[in-house]
Amino acid sequence: MSNPRLSIIPAGAVTDRSLEPRDLQTLCLLGRHIDRAGWCTRSQVRMAAELGCGRATLQRSLDRLYEAGWVEKKRRDHWRPEDSTPSSSYAYRVKLDRDDFDQKSLARDGDDDLDESHAENDEVPEIGEGVPAGGQGCPPVGTGAHACTGTGAHTYAGTNNDPLERPLKTIERDAGARARDRKERFKGEFRKRWPTAVVDDRQRTDYAADALSAEEEKAALDGVEPFLEELKRQGRKTVIAGWRYLEEKRWTLLRGAGEGSAERSVSRAAFAEGSTEHRALDALYAVARARLFVNRGDVIYPGGVTPQVLAFADVADRASWRWIVDRQQIAAWQAFLSSHVFGARSPLLERRGDAMGFFAPAPWPPRKDGTWSDEASQAGGDE
Repeated sequence: MSNPRLSIIPAGAVTDRSLEPRDLQTLCLLGRHIDRAGWCTRSQVRMAAELGCGRATLQRSLDRLYEAGWVEKKRRDHWRPEDSTPSSSYAYRVKLDRDDFDQKSLARDGDDDLDESHAENDEVPEIGEGVPAGGQGCPPVGTGAHACTGTGAHTYAGTNNDPLERPLKTIERDAGARARDRKERFKGEFRKRWPTAVVDDRQRTDYAADALSAEEEKAALDGVEPFLEELKRQGRKTVIAGWRYLEEKRWTLLRGAGEGSAERSVSRAAFAEGSTEHRALDALYAVARARLFVNRGDVIYPGGVTPQVLAFADVADRASWRWIVDRQQIAAWQAFLSSHVFGARSPLLERRGDAMGFFAPAPWPPRKDGTWSDEASQAGGDE
């Protein structure tokens, strides 16, 4: 064979409990596609196809291998100017030697060759010269130097045979990976079904998709076909952008979509400008950095005006709002705004110095009874 496919990996990676089977496959694949300098510059798309997995799965394996120290990486865009947009393309090289590798394990591996408990290391006497009663090569009966005597032919002596405990960091990382995989599958499936996906703003579509929960993702996909059929029924010649469908949650406006739900059964309401509802909605949409829909002097709101919404009617002037940077408070506000603000809106977070945050009337959203809380322990006001 003119070009043999060989792959050599460090032995320590085989027993590294922080790695997963897919990581070892990836490690071997890197070694199969190295250049003369030892670097693998093969695209992640092609490597993922070879392993029969998604690119996101391959990327996580590469990250775990890098964090564990079994590979090194370097950027492939050294020629780009420093002020240009950075590239996420990397080249990887398998590290056959690691500075922090446990030298004791090497000595232990060397001692294994002299371990008397290994049958291949035992001296087998010639026939007729002291052959044990149990047959050639059998250990002597009874206690003695052989610790595994009497434990059974296939018993692995010296271990409790307990399953390996996965570190908490690995469990949390895998949970996040599964969520990212689900989100990527949803985005891919939505682009297949939506007719304008090719010309839509992909970044904005991704932002809108990231804001959806797992239940909303399923409802959005199930509502694509009925929504398009409704457009045809009404004689519409154009289809809205996919990101607008997701941001405004248009599937909830279909007939019958709100059956059994009090919130979705509320019809669009119109409020006069200057009314209490208008003041509340104006402040609420200001927090979300969105614009109210006004038609002929009336404010149109498709949701229910609950005490939580009316709580915004008497908030202080925006100049006295607080700059929110706490991650729990940000998450609580994002969930609240996602449920009460409809239509297109700008990204909530903005950068000020080294921190990302936004302005809000209070640290936490209002409670269901319309009252506010400043306590740090309140996670979103009885949401």
